[in-house]
Amino acid sequence: MSPTLNIAGDKQRLAETVTQFIVDRVSERVFRPGDSLPSESDLARQFSVSKPVVREALGRLAALGIVQIQHGKPTTIQGLSVAPLDQFLRLAVRSTDNGLREAIELRRAVEAEIAALAAERASELQIEQVEVALAKMRSNIDGSFERWLQGDFAFHVALARCSGNTLFEHFIEALAETIRYTQRALGAQRDLRDPAATVARHQAIVDALRAKDPTGARAAMAAHFAVTDAVVDEIARDRRRLDRF
Repeated sequence: MSPTLNIAGDKQRLAETVTQFIVDRVSERVFRPGDSLPSESDLARQFSVSKPVVREALGRLAALGIVQIQHGKPTTIQGLSVAPLDQFLRLAVRSTDNGLREAIELRRAVEAEIAALAAERASELQIEQVEVALAKMRSNIDGSFERWLQGDFAFHVALARCSGNTLFEHFIEALAETIRYTQRALGAQRDLRDPAATVARHQAIVDALRAKDPTGARAAMAAHFAVTDAVVDEIARDRRRLDRF
C-alpha cells in the first residue's frame, strides 16, 4: 500500500520522507543493486508529492551513493559506497592545522581494535595476505619509497579483512586516502624514519596474529602508532616538513 503524505508539509520534510522510504527498502533488500526505480512521475504519484520533491530526494540519495542518476535512463540502485565518507574524511583532515595528528589518533583507535579482532578470527589465508604485504615493505627498506608505501597500505587493508567485521572493512576503505596521506606524510620525514624498526613493529603484529593473541595484537598496534607521535610533534614544530611530499 502506498504511503500517504501530508501535502501541506514543506518540501524539505516531504523529500526526507521519500528519501527515507527508499533507504529503508534498500536496507531491507527490497531494492537491490542494479534495480531500477520508478520514474519521477510514478514516484510523485505514489507519494502524492510534486516532481521537484522527488527530484530533491533522488539528489540526496545520489549524494550518498545509494542511487545513480543518468539522464534519459532509469535511476538505479547502487551497491554500498564509501565515497561520501571518504570525501568527508579527506576534507576534514585537510581543513585543520591539526588534521594529521587527529587522523593518526583516529587510525590508532580503530586499528588497535581491528588488530585484536584479527588475532581472534583471521584464517591462515588471510594472515598470508598480511605477510605478503609485509614482505613488500621488507624488500623495499632501502628501495622504492612508492613500493614501500604500497606494501604499508596493503598491510593495513589486509589486516582489516582479517577482523571478520565488514563495517571495519568498509571504514578502512573509506579511510584509504587518509591512511595514504598519513603514511606519506610520516614516511617523507627521511631524517626521522627508521624503516627497519617500522618493519619490526609490523612483524610484532603478525606474530600476535599467528599466536592468536588479541591482547598482544592490540598492544603491538598501539606501540606502532606510539612511535609516530614524536614525528608528528616535529611536523607540528615545523610545518614546512609537509612540503616534502
